[in-house]
Amino acid sequence: MTIALSMRGINKAFNKVQVLKNTNFILKSGECHALMGGNGAGKSTLMKILDGVYSLDSGDIEINGQPVNINNPKDAEHHGVSMIFQEFSLIPTLTVAQNIFLGNETL
Repeated sequence: MTIALSMRGINKAFNKVQVLKNTNFILKSGECHALMGGNGAGKSTLMKILDGVYSLDSGDIEINGQPVNINNPKDAEHHGVSMIFQEFSLIPTLTVAQNIFLGNETL
């Protein structure tokens, strides 16, 4: 299997609190993973770095074997990455599908 996503040596701190320290995450084509851990383990932070919500302090990200710089959600989207957040504000008059694709509707 080829490596679809590689996040190596990822470091991130907020106000001198180290949240991620030399974190690695590898995803091969066709695999499905679950990130599990207690509150504050860094799961959401790692995924928000991949989605461009947070910038990494150091480390490398490769998608399909190519190094990428993800500085914002548009960069992530350009590389085929998007995230549906567990806690996001729904618009009650829209369907589930409309809420999921809000801002990314097809014409």
